[in-house]
Amino acid sequence: MANIVDILRGHSLLHGVPDHELSVAAATMSAVSYRDGETIIKEGADGTDCFFIVSGEVRVMARSLIGRSVQLATLGPGALIGEIALLSTEPRTATVCAAGPVDALRLDRDAFQSLSASSPFFHESLTYGARIRGIHGLLSKASIWSSIPDSELRGLAEISLLRQVKPGEVIVREGEPGREFYTVGSGSFEVRIGGKRVAVLGRGDYFGEIALLAGVPRTATVTALEEGQLLSMGQEEFGFILKQYEPVKRQFLSALGIRMPDLAEAAARQWTDGDGYKDGSKAPPAIGRPAPSEPLTRLANRQRWVDVLLLMGGLFLATTLLAIWLGGRFWVYAALLVGGMAGPVTFVAYARSSQLLGFRLTRLVSVFLASAVIAGPLALFVEKRWLFSSVSDGQAFSQLHLPLSVALIEEASKLLICYFFLRGRKQRFKMDAVVFGASAGMGFAAIESVIYGWNFLGDGATGSMLAVLWMRGLLSPFGHGTWTAIAAVGIWLGLRRSPGGGRAAALMKMAGLLAAAVLLHTLWDYHFASGLLRIAVMAAAGAAGIMLLLRLIRTGSEEELQALTSLNPELSADRTVAEEPVTAESTRMLTCQACGTLCPPDTRYCPRCGQALRLNVEI
Repeated sequence: MANIVDILRGHSLLHGVPDHELSVAAATMSAVSYRDGETIIKEGADGTDCFFIVSGEVRVMARSLIGRSVQLATLGPGALIGEIALLSTEPRTATVCAAGPVDALRLDRDAFQSLSASSPFFHESLTYGARIRGIHGLLSKASIWSSIPDSELRGLAEISLLRQVKPGEVIVREGEPGREFYTVGSGSFEVRIGGKRVAVLGRGDYFGEIALLAGVPRTATVTALEEGQLLSMGQEEFGFILKQYEPVKRQFLSALGIRMPDLAEAAARQWTDGDGYKDGSKAPPAIGRPAPSEPLTRLANRQRWVDVLLLMGGLFLATTLLAIWLGGRFWVYAALLVGGMAGPVTFVAYARSSQLLGFRLTRLVSVFLASAVIAGPLALFVEKRWLFSSVSDGQAFSQLHLPLSVALIEEASKLLICYFFLRGRKQRFKMDAVVFGASAGMGFAAIESVIYGWNFLGDGATGSMLAVLWMRGLLSPFGHGTWTAIAAVGIWLGLRRSPGGGRAAALMKMAGLLAAAVLLHTLWDYHFASGLLRIAVMAAAGAAGIMLLLRLIRTGSEEELQALTSLNPELSADRTVAEEPVTAESTRMLTCQACGTLCPPDTRYCPRCGQALRLNVEI
């Protein structure tokens, strides 16, 4: 390697530094070499030195909040790396690896400080460069701006201001005019509306956009809960970016539709050209229509429910054979329990696998058990007391008004459970209603099957019990789960806030779906005089129910996919990310800390509540 003093003398940042100062600094430096792929600096480590690149190139990468490796830059000869940790005394903010053979000069902290003291220009240039690189890193790791090309994101970093905040500091106050947009770099911030806490924002979240988008005063008060950093941008710069980048505008309007739905429609009209979007569409930006990427489409159609089918079916078959061969009470009761659960659990797994933005499994288990424990006994009590006190079940179902009454009672009982779980604002997607309805319906079906099986078992007919359980398990997709999923979508439509004429249309759809569920249930239960006619009607009712449910699943999945890609446009666009092997970690669903939504890998912002996702949230 050439003489170290000559190398330093020729560096643009060190012009004007006397030779004797360069000699003092050079005496503490060492020449180092790295092989292709070798790590020079590791993110998160303590920073005790920095490096002048003499020859070769290095890749600068950092971990995003969701754990993916993002390439921030490629640097060549003359670049200084690692100086940010020396200037800020904080851990390394990025990982730097050699992209081929690299020769460099290593400066320890003393040499770095000596050069900084002898050259104000050196120190000022590094401070400015470190600030821009630090902001650019924050924007690249987890940001609402992530769909902007990296080369232009650097320009955005230059017009953003980095602001240090202290605990208790009020950043924006409800009712005041809004002129800045903020992105959280570090720390946590409390959001209050009307004095009530509505959210806690952390790194990667943002606020202040509502006043700029809708032209209204601040809608909330935001206060720092701890020391932190904020990236701020002025109103003019914010508006310019939105006009230049259509995906970013869609992204912000989608978030506005989540946070302030009453303002979303007016803001969409304000920020949309009269002829629609640049891509020719006229869809409301709060929904958006970006084309999903192929991996995301495959994820939406995952078939994990097949594993549940094989598991539950195998268990039921095994317990059935053991109950027949061994005949012990343990195996008979095991077959009764597993047989009652096999079909319902598999159906719920199918419904859940069709959902792109679901909740934790514990939520579905709660719905399933609540229906089994509450809705099932409630319906049985009402039916025994009001319908079957003076007539046998067999006679009752040949009279149309009685199966109709049963359908009304049972669907009402299950929908009470659905209403309880769907009434909150977090259940903003149609697929929430489908999955919760399927869980409630199948919880009811499971307890009903167990009761039927127990009645046969009480008569000492183990074979009849097993036959009934197998028949009900095979027919379960056409029954309670399907009917209640359809009806639950109707309840969900009735609970949604729809402006103007949209409300009337939603109520009409609600009435139609509820009527369809009751009608299908009635036709399924009605005993026609002809056995062949009854089978034909059951087949027609079952097919109609499945077709209607699949249509609701299809439209609901499209709605979820649109919401996901609208708030995360990078999922449907090419991005510059470091190539990584596919691992269980990289394909794991992400859990939103704020609302508990399970989101696909690579999602940055939760489509349900709009807050940033973080890998360290426990799933």
